[in-house]
Amino acid sequence: MSAATDFAELRKLPPEDAVAWLAGRGQLTRSFAWQDVFQDEHGHQFTISRLTRLDLLQAIHDAIVQSVQGDLSRSDWMQDVEQLLRDAGWWGTKAVTDPVDGDIKLTRFDAARLRLIFDTNTRQAYATGLWDRVERSKRTHPFVRYITRQDERVRASHRAWDNLALPVDDPFWLQHWPPNGWRCRCRVMSMTQRDYDKGYTLSRPGAETDPDAPLVRTPIKTQAPKEVLQEYTNPRTGEVTQVPEGVDPGFAYNPGIARKQALQQLVDGKLKGADPGLARAARRAGLSEEE
Repeated sequence: MSAATDFAELRKLPPEDAVAWLAGRGQLTRSFAWQDVFQDEHGHQFTISRLTRLDLLQAIHDAIVQSVQGDLSRSDWMQDVEQLLRDAGWWGTKAVTDPVDGDIKLTRFDAARLRLIFDTNTRQAYATGLWDRVERSKRTHPFVRYITRQDERVRASHRAWDNLALPVDDPFWLQHWPPNGWRCRCRVMSMTQRDYDKGYTLSRPGAETDPDAPLVRTPIKTQAPKEVLQEYTNPRTGEVTQVPEGVDPGFAYNPGIARKQALQQLVDGKLKGADPGLARAARRAGLSEEE
């Protein structure tokens, strides 16, 4: 399948939660490497590496929100952003000064980079919206199943997780909620107890190119694989993190949980400066987790 059809599959999800996540990333951040805004920091910050003009960041952010709302196709978005960058003199190769080391570094904006920016942001947005949906329905659908494209492009590490079904609250989903890397096409689906108890799923691998592909029964995996952690040092900050094998650095987090935590921190911060009576009422209403 093409990247366009991959995204069309994702867009079958109701977009409200995805739009909320994108719109909530209102903090525009200048960055000079993708590691500058790392993992769950994306829950409230929007950045494009080495794009230093905040007006362009804002315009691109707004266009992505508009696209996920259904007002723009990916091709329309790419055409509009290309024209925006051309008019601003940012299309092609441009030199910028990195404030961390003072070096002049080159950045390039072309069609391939726009596709990567669009796909990464929209897939993270829909991953966030899907987590919210799974959380809301876990009483009737208490399990989550990992699904790959089952083609030759699937990474071996991700293929090992295909058809893995675990409880919604299993720790595995804290660091393995797809996408699990750059250009990762994996997804998840919630599952009822009844379907879980069957012990298998039915699918038609290759149906995208062969409508007569046979129906295949695949056993469900019910045990999370043994986690193998790899140490990753952020070259920009020196911070050392543990990343599960098979997950790209920067993707080892659940964007839905990160969004919830970012919103909670925002509420708690506002309540600290609020009238004490109002703050107590908010805590009683469950708006704040702080005592």
